[in-house]
Amino acid sequence: MVKAKHVEIREWIEQEIHSGRLVVGDRLPTERELMERFDVSRNPVQTAMTKLVETGLVRRRRGSGTVVASTGLRSSLLRFLHASTEGPEIEGLHRVVSTRVLAAEAHPLAADLFPDGTPVVELVRIKLDGHGDGIVVERCVIDLMLAPNILNEDLAALTTAAYYTSSGIDQLHSTSVLAATHLSAGDARHLDIETTTPVVRQVRTLHTGNGRPVERLEMFFHPTKLTLEVTQIER
Repeated sequence: MVKAKHVEIREWIEQEIHSGRLVVGDRLPTERELMERFDVSRNPVQTAMTKLVETGLVRRRRGSGTVVASTGLRSSLLRFLHASTEGPEIEGLHRVVSTRVLAAEAHPLAADLFPDGTPVVELVRIKLDGHGDGIVVERCVIDLMLAPNILNEDLAALTTAAYYTSSGIDQLHSTSVLAATHLSAGDARHLDIETTTPVVRQVRTLHTGNGRPVERLEMFFHPTKLTLEVTQIER
């Protein structure tokens, strides 16, 4: 399918930013330069720029044109809503902050999900972008009865849903809740933002085919370094 011109322009600029050819503070080509490069009128260029400003990747600076504001990544929101068994929602590694084993009732994410006394592991990780900066704080609680050997895995690269499937736990299904929130001081430091900055929080619960819960994952997304999008094909 042929892409709309404004999408082509936007994706080219995003690639220039993500590849490092344009860095924070660099000025983007002018509207006239983009019109000539893509052989288009002014309208698709302006549409592309508006979309880039909305995502926080660029900002318009009076007297200086449009400059790069962030080196953020794009990812499909649908991949976060539906736990992937084929790979990570965002390519790259995590930085493992901590792991601990405790009873379900002692953890706020697990207390209403697992029966009292269920041993769970809490895994806290920071998803990193290509520059090693934090873009997502992940806090996951996992039923150790179903995944007793999970702590022996490479936790920096682990995709939990794929691990469960490889361990024979199939027919997984998930439910998610999205909300705006503010971070604790510790989580804000992981993303290098202020506690007063609102972020998107997702809580995703994963069940087996027979309805038994496997994990609950809490994610906090950096407000400018990661853009979540949904692509819909209209017929």
